[in-house]
Amino acid sequence: MRALRCCQADREQWPGQDAVTLLDEKAAEATRLFNKKEHSEAEALALTILDAAPNQRAALRVLFEVRNAQRRIKAADALGARLAGLPGPPALRALASGQYAQYLVGQGRHAEALPFAAAAVKAAPKVAQTHHVLGVVFTETGAVLAGERHYRQALALLGREDGMVLGNLAWNLKLQGRLSDAEALYEKALTLRPDNPRGVGGRAQVIFTKGERARADALLDEALACWPQDRMLRLLKVMADLACQRPQAALERLGPPEAQMPPELLARGRAFMQLGQKQEAISAIAAARMTQRERTGKVYQPAALLARVARDEAYFTADRVRHLPRAGTGPFMPVFLLGFPRAGSSLLEQLLAQLPGFASGDETAPVAELARAAEGLLSGGYPECLDEMLVGEAARVPNQLRQMYEAPRQKIGLARPGVQFITDRAASNVWHLGLIKLLYPEAPVIHVLRHPYDLVLSNIAQDRKLEGDAQAGLPGLAQYFALHARMIRHYRGQLTLRYLPVRYEDLVMDPDAVVSRVLTFIGMEAALPSGFALNNRPVAEPLPAHFAGREAVHRRSAWRFKDYQAAMPNLFSEVAPVLDPWVREFGYEERGA
Repeated sequence: MRALRCCQADREQWPGQDAVTLLDEKAAEATRLFNKKEHSEAEALALTILDAAPNQRAALRVLFEVRNAQRRIKAADALGARLAGLPGPPALRALASGQYAQYLVGQGRHAEALPFAAAAVKAAPKVAQTHHVLGVVFTETGAVLAGERHYRQALALLGREDGMVLGNLAWNLKLQGRLSDAEALYEKALTLRPDNPRGVGGRAQVIFTKGERARADALLDEALACWPQDRMLRLLKVMADLACQRPQAALERLGPPEAQMPPELLARGRAFMQLGQKQEAISAIAAARMTQRERTGKVYQPAALLARVARDEAYFTADRVRHLPRAGTGPFMPVFLLGFPRAGSSLLEQLLAQLPGFASGDETAPVAELARAAEGLLSGGYPECLDEMLVGEAARVPNQLRQMYEAPRQKIGLARPGVQFITDRAASNVWHLGLIKLLYPEAPVIHVLRHPYDLVLSNIAQDRKLEGDAQAGLPGLAQYFALHARMIRHYRGQLTLRYLPVRYEDLVMDPDAVVSRVLTFIGMEAALPSGFALNNRPVAEPLPAHFAGREAVHRRSAWRFKDYQAAMPNLFSEVAPVLDPWVREFGYEERGA
């Protein structure tokens, strides 16, 4: 479309509804042409209609579908957003917003889908489908409790059990660690809709996380016999192979690399890592990342992260925080586990969960959500709004925020009587140590360190999205790590944190000694049970997702980068200027690394 009728259009000059209605018949003809797969004719007619009336709904829908079919993503995005933003009856607005939200969800762009999914619910609060889509969006953006609420609202509005909604709710409960509830729901969902490979895959993941690996394996084998071409099921089986140290089986299952998608290539790289074939591992991982960049255009984009770090460094200073009110005591004490992804905080959480008095909170209702809640309780943007707590009744806000943090964790405490400490390893905690200090002034903060080169090597092989798309390549990972480290250094310099650093390398070398040191620091007296480092003792639900990877403590990954650097001397040359200062600051240079 011409820019003057599209992105540069003056909406005030668009024709009124009466004039738009005159074009309904032509728009219906464009729709018929599209449905008959006569896309060129449908496109030409839609463009003619929209040149006269850029707000003609049916013609916009046709052109959106044409652009989507052509994979002209930017054009489709603009048209979908315009459709969702058109005024009109609530039912039409809900339909347009919901459809665009589903389009974004289909591309994995869940965060972008949130405002449109929310708009659909606001426009049609009694329509089950709008709540279902919003449940998907919340679940996939980490707001699992909100996701559960909307899934249950969808089921209530339907007035019946639905296999798709039940399956998605089951996945949500799996993410909450409520594995028994999730498995029961999957069974019900698959009874209603047995032809659902994703539901079968989800159930297998639940069973695997519960530690029943043989049963999960058998379920995946049965599913692959039914759907042998299903790539999602095949990849799940490959992940099971890798978790069980069956790298050769994983490679045979993946087949030739020429036909593999990036997640499959990354799995191929991890299989070669397990086999000790370093060159092959790096080649597969590099191919996966290059393909991802070519197909999505994603590269590390640090602007938003840098702005947040600069903002928080300016606000959270010793002089400013000293005068802000603190929360009172609560029913339990969280233990905050910091660590860059793949540093070993999950391993430490798994080991602590085996001890009486401990429960795993993982990333349940993270402190980051409280930062957003503070803006609603106070005036202004975060963190500047915290200054309002100095005035009048706003001094109660720390206690209110603390109660919001503790409410979902009460269920965890009830599930494990005698709990005194609940671990919190939310990745976002690194940015929110200032707020944590106000809510839990005496909370222990355990920082799991690992050699920076090992961190970027491990992360580049993982199929995991990081903030700012830092996973796109080694340079982005190095810069993202440096931001993490910079933020922790700032908070340690400005706040009196109850802080203990532990090294991953020490943890895997002597887990009993390191965990005993952590317990002494926390103030917990507990004898470590026999076979503690086997990491296989029963743990009550809820169980975080990373418990699926539980295995005996081993040293295979400690200092792994050295062998890779010896085989490929230039592997880390591009990131060395960013990482080496932190190697020195964290004391790894003195350890001969």
